[in-house]
Amino acid sequence: MPFNKELDLTIGITGTHVPRASGSITWKDGHKTVLPAIFDDDNVNLCAEVDIPLIKYMAQFPPSNIHSKRVQHLASDSLSSPDVTRIISESLSIHKCVKITGVPFTPPREQFNTHYLDVEFDISPLRPVQVHDVEKRCHDHANPQIFGNIMSFFDSMHDPSKIQCILDVPLAHITIPDQLRHESRSRTRARLEPNTHVRSYTFKGSSREFYYKGLGAVTSCSILNVSASRRRGDSDSGRNDRIQLRNLSVKLADYTTNIKWIQKNCDGEVITLKPGDMLILPPGVVHAVYTPVPSFSTGGHFYHYSCMHLTELSRFIDAESASTTTNQDMEHALETLRRMVIAIPYLSPRIVLHKRPLLSLCMMATKGQHYRAKGSSAQSAEDTETAMPTGDIADVVYQYLGVSKRLRAGDILYPGDQYDTGCEIDRVALLALFKETLHL
Repeated sequence: MPFNKELDLTIGITGTHVPRASGSITWKDGHKTVLPAIFDDDNVNLCAEVDIPLIKYMAQFPPSNIHSKRVQHLASDSLSSPDVTRIISESLSIHKCVKITGVPFTPPREQFNTHYLDVEFDISPLRPVQVHDVEKRCHDHANPQIFGNIMSFFDSMHDPSKIQCILDVPLAHITIPDQLRHESRSRTRARLEPNTHVRSYTFKGSSREFYYKGLGAVTSCSILNVSASRRRGDSDSGRNDRIQLRNLSVKLADYTTNIKWIQKNCDGEVITLKPGDMLILPPGVVHAVYTPVPSFSTGGHFYHYSCMHLTELSRFIDAESASTTTNQDMEHALETLRRMVIAIPYLSPRIVLHKRPLLSLCMMATKGQHYRAKGSSAQSAEDTETAMPTGDIADVVYQYLGVSKRLRAGDILYPGDQYDTGCEIDRVALLALFKETLHL
């Protein structure tokens, strides 16, 4: 392949952001990127044992394209289509990622620094954050965090001896395009009647920002809107059995220990995201992020009724193995899920519901302790004023789905293909049962 300067992402990076002795690698699509390097006192690269083998494994994957079975590729003009939400929801429901290319975005009007974040995003330089530090992860891959604030992180950005990133800074709901913002907000906003004894306040979506100083850092996170080049390996293998999928997630989170098994049993593809690209991941997709250039990206959690069975599976894995499979404690997830349940009787008739996602949503919303992620606070699973109306509506759903003392919800959900959505719900019959039981 002839040399293309645009594909060489090491230009301006080596010797400035990373040590001059850092290596490089050429990906299957021709991109050339740095390899991470943190040298100890004996001049040994600490990244040689874990990060570099994983990056080399990812680099051999083929680039994702429009023929992918794992990724739905859409152009930005698809956002104007009345069918876009249906296309996205159907893709997510079958565990398929969605990439939208060319989404309009506003590049920074000034130098990217703490002042820019403070003015444009109301993020104080003094805000405390957890920083993922690659050197610390080399010694303890399950606990890579160090504590600091936005200012201290920026102070270290031009230190070639450090590879760091911030994965999670809560934001207002501002990171999703207008066409999808209605989809993600209105369908999870509960219509709270006075007799439910619940305060009627607007559901606020969950948004996040992600900063990457660390060149070549490999992380695990979910990113929607990206403002710099990055590469992602997305792996898929094995039966769609609940325990098999949990074990797969745990194995993939520890590549060096399971390298032979992974190389034999898993494959994947690489999605390259550039300014204006958006990626929506269904819950539980195992992925790694490779960041070859300084990056700032915004994203969030995209709750949707079509893929609650995948959310349930993901939260089950978090509760079982969160120390190795997630970087989020999901403190406010339960409240969001409860409000989605409360909204069920009032959803538009045009919204299609399926058996397994609906059952999963009700289980998660009524069994908070069962799905509490490791590391989260006890308050994240406590009953609030939404618990009682959630339970009332979930009981009607259980009745409709045939759940009883002899046939528990888990007996329906746990067996079989965990990616299967099940049959479509008869919305008319379900609404009739709500009216009969709850006198709506």
